[in-house]
Amino acid sequence: MRIRKSAFDLDASESTRLKAAYAALRRLYEQSPNDARGWLHQGLVHCWYCSGAGDGLNGQEIHGGWWFLPWHRAFLYFHERILAILLGDPAFALPYWDWDTPGRNRVPDVYRTPSDTSNPLFDPTRKAGANDRIPDFLVGPKEIQSVLGQMTFALFGGAGEGASGQMGAMEGAPHGGVHLWSTDPIKIDPNNPQIDMGVLATAALDPIFFAHHANIDRLWNTWTESSPSHVNPPDAVWPQQQFLFYDQQAQWTAIAVSQVLQNEATLRYKYQSPGTAPSTATPVAAAQARPAPAPGGAEAAVSGPPIMEFSTNSALKTLTPEPATLELEVPGVAKDKLSAAVNSASRLVLRIDGVQIPSDRGALAKVFLNNPAATAATPTSDPSYVGSIVVAPATARGVGPARQDTLRNFAFDITAQMAGSLTNQRNLSVTLVPFQGQGVKPEVVSMRYRRVYVMAQ
Repeated sequence: MRIRKSAFDLDASESTRLKAAYAALRRLYEQSPNDARGWLHQGLVHCWYCSGAGDGLNGQEIHGGWWFLPWHRAFLYFHERILAILLGDPAFALPYWDWDTPGRNRVPDVYRTPSDTSNPLFDPTRKAGANDRIPDFLVGPKEIQSVLGQMTFALFGGAGEGASGQMGAMEGAPHGGVHLWSTDPIKIDPNNPQIDMGVLATAALDPIFFAHHANIDRLWNTWTESSPSHVNPPDAVWPQQQFLFYDQQAQWTAIAVSQVLQNEATLRYKYQSPGTAPSTATPVAAAQARPAPAPGGAEAAVSGPPIMEFSTNSALKTLTPEPATLELEVPGVAKDKLSAAVNSASRLVLRIDGVQIPSDRGALAKVFLNNPAATAATPTSDPSYVGSIVVAPATARGVGPARQDTLRNFAFDITAQMAGSLTNQRNLSVTLVPFQGQGVKPEVVSMRYRRVYVMAQ
C-alpha cells in the first residue's frame, strides 16, 4: 500500500526521494531516448489524449466529459509505478498539492527552487512565485464547497465524451484555473498562454502536474465518500472503457475504468489527510437539502427538454470583452414548469452548450443569473453567481499544425434558494462576463457559444 501525502507534509528524506525519482526519469530519457518510460514520453502521454499531439494525430479526447477523472487516475497510477521502479523503492508514492487546504494555495516549496534549475521538480515556464496565491474564485472554500456539493457525477465529474459531452465542475475552475494560474499568476490570461502547465498539450512536462492531478483524484474520493447519493455513472459503457499506457516494464498495457474505481483495494494506494484541516471539511452537508435525482446514464445527464431557452443552436454567438446579457420574458408555461421542478425537488441546471475556442486559446467567463449589471469586477461571492467557464488551451500558439477548435459544454447547478426565487420573476437573464485575473476585463476574447437554456434534472 502506497501512501500519498500532501507535498507540504513531506519530510526532508521524502522530499529528497521525490527529487531523486524525477531526476531518474529525466536521466532515463537522456540515456535511452526511445524508452517509453522516459521523461519526455511521459509528458507526451497526456498530449496524446488531449487532442494536442504535435504531428496532428491524437488519441481519444479525455477532457470535457466523463473520462476526465478515471483517465487521470490511471495515468498517475502508471507514472507512480514507473518512478518507483526507477528509484528501486516499491513503496514510493506521488505527493498531492492540496491547494484546497487553507494557506496551501501556492506552489509547494519542494517544487520551487528560486534561481536553481538543478531541482528536477523545477519548471522554468512556471511563473508562480513564493508569494503568489491562487485566487479564491478558483480554489477557495466557496468554490470547493460548490464543487463537492454537486449531487450527480454528471455535474461533478462530467458526462458523455469530449465535444458531445458535458464538463464537470471539478474540471472547470479548480482544474483548468490552476493550470492557467501556474504560468500567469497575475493576469491568468487564457488568451496569452504560457507553455507547460498553461497548455494541456505540454502540461505534464511540469512535474507539478502530477501533484495537481493527485489532489483532484483525492477530491474524487472525498466526493464519493461524503454522501451515499454520490455515485459514479451507472451507464454500462463507462466502466468498460479502456485506456492504453506503457507500464513500469515498458509494456503496452490496457486498463479499464472498472479497474481504477477502488484505489485502495485494486490500485493499492491511499491518501493521508493533510496536516492542516482542509477547507472541504464541512461543505457537502449543506448540499443535502436537495436530494439527488434518480440514477440515469450519460444521455439523461446531458439532454432533455429545456424549461426555457435564452439562446438556441441556430448560430454561434461571439463574446466580446464586454459582459453579454441574455434576457427572456418568462411565459406562464415556463413558470409552471419552474414551479413544478422546484416543488418536486428536481435540480435546475443552467446549461451553456457549444462553447468554442481556438485550440491555442483558453476561456474565462463568470456566469450570473438575474444580474445584468454584473461586470468583471463582480465577485464570485455575489448571490447571483452560478459558476465560471474555465478552459485551458489545448495547444501552444504557433507550435505544430493547426488544430480543430476546442468544443466544451457546461452545466451549472442552480441552488435551491436561487431556484425558488425564479418562480416569482417576470423576466430572467443570464449574463456572461469574460474576465482575466482577479476581476479585470480582458483586452481580447476568443470565445463563442451556441445555446443557453435551463432544464430540470
